[in-house]
Amino acid sequence: MGEWRRRLDKARGVETLNTATNLARHTIRQLIELGISDFVLSPGSRNAPLSIALYEAHQRGLIELHIRIDERSAAFFALGIAKATNRYVPVICTSGTAVANYYPAVLEAHHSDIKLLILSADRPARVRNTGANQTTNQKEIFQNFVSVSIDTATAFDAKKSLNGSGPIHFNLQFDEPLLTTDSTDWLLGIHVSEPKGKTKVKGEVKVLKNRSVIVVGHDRAGFEISEIEAFAKSLGALLIAEDPLSFKDSIAYAPILLSSEKARNDLTPDITFVIGRTTLSRSINNFIQGAKYLVVIDPRMENVDTARTADEMHFDIPRIKETASPDNEWINLWRKYEILAAKSISELPDWCESSIAKLIASEIHDDSALFIASSRPIRDLESFASPRSGIKTFANRGLAGIDGNISVAMGIATRFQESVAIIGDLGFLHDVSALTNVVDVNLLIIVIDNNGGGIFSTLPQRGVPGFESIFGTPHGIDIAKVASSYGISNVIVKNSSDLSHEIAHHVDGVRVVVVKVPDREENANTIANVLKKYSELVVL
Repeated sequence: MGEWRRRLDKARGVETLNTATNLARHTIRQLIELGISDFVLSPGSRNAPLSIALYEAHQRGLIELHIRIDERSAAFFALGIAKATNRYVPVICTSGTAVANYYPAVLEAHHSDIKLLILSADRPARVRNTGANQTTNQKEIFQNFVSVSIDTATAFDAKKSLNGSGPIHFNLQFDEPLLTTDSTDWLLGIHVSEPKGKTKVKGEVKVLKNRSVIVVGHDRAGFEISEIEAFAKSLGALLIAEDPLSFKDSIAYAPILLSSEKARNDLTPDITFVIGRTTLSRSINNFIQGAKYLVVIDPRMENVDTARTADEMHFDIPRIKETASPDNEWINLWRKYEILAAKSISELPDWCESSIAKLIASEIHDDSALFIASSRPIRDLESFASPRSGIKTFANRGLAGIDGNISVAMGIATRFQESVAIIGDLGFLHDVSALTNVVDVNLLIIVIDNNGGGIFSTLPQRGVPGFESIFGTPHGIDIAKVASSYGISNVIVKNSSDLSHEIAHHVDGVRVVVVKVPDREENANTIANVLKKYSELVVL
């Protein structure tokens, strides 16, 4: 009946607005009015109503429209923008396998509480399970990894769904015809409002003993650096940060400093605060496990990490009801061990992964953004970088995967004048399709090339039978040539002075710097020697 009516109207010269166009326009208008300004789109047919609506909004200057060919890359690109802005960023795809390619980014967004909005186009519900082309059951495809899941063929109220946090999913059923002859100015009179944050309820904490330590996970549980620093100052507490590049007064080289059981025992605090989640250093996690009294502060515990345990748990940084004066003798003991840790790394070779991390961290320009990939790069920065401030750091610590690194870095770079990404060679190759359509950003991608999975040479499986085949996984690929094949400017560096020059003189655009480092076994030995040297200094 509907199709017959449309044909009759067309014969009469009457323009009609079909249900697909109406749903698309209604959804996009709502999102724009809710203050959403960045949309990431992958081409497709079933999502044509959304694509056309987005293009029209972009032409009016109401939104930024980012086109990414690969849906997997698109989702991570949107994740990067969401990290940099702390706002919902929609990523839009067609039906079928396209939406399944969002899964890795959705998982990362879920576990790191990032505002990612999935807009998947779907076939009408009536054709599910009928053998229809490009049709699967997209309803609730992300299960419990999204806070909201809407499956609809009609207009709905999006505002109610965007008041929380973490990823959400709108699955929009578009019936044919997907295009319309209607030329109504559907964006007329649009009113954009600033998004409102979620109201937090603060608790209180008493600190009646004078030895306190705050351990800060890399993503800081979403809190601002200034909030955490103010909390530490009011407590007179020491700071251990997985991200020493954000906290200039944090304990330096903490993973090395706490690698000694003697040091951990000597430095045990009366109360240990953990902000966020710690994901890297075994020595820091061992230190936390030995806490006399543990306080965990993380909003995610309300929805994600609901099984975490501690003596006290808070969803927000608590008010301090009472506190004691710091124990200066104990603080000086920390400084003594900090000096020993610094001494143990002072004899590092000039050209090794540890020294390279230290160099990059110290020479990145102020006001830059730095994305640090999982695996070895983030561990090297935590262990060997000297504390500083002046840059904005990002990492995928929700599930700590090596996928989507280039895409996330590009997304972040859209919000900064200058950006740097440090990525391992396997992580770079894993997401190389992100270079297919490079965005107009200033991004220096530093690829640490040790021809394989260097992290595994520093883990217990080192040396097991078949290690090189199943863990080392040498690729033998010329990464510079890969970058060239995508038209990306690149250079290979093999010494510190050349790397310093590239960091200091990065030109506009995307550039790949391939850092050729000693082999993986040599690097593992270097790290082992640092820990051995430190343990010897501790017992002297």
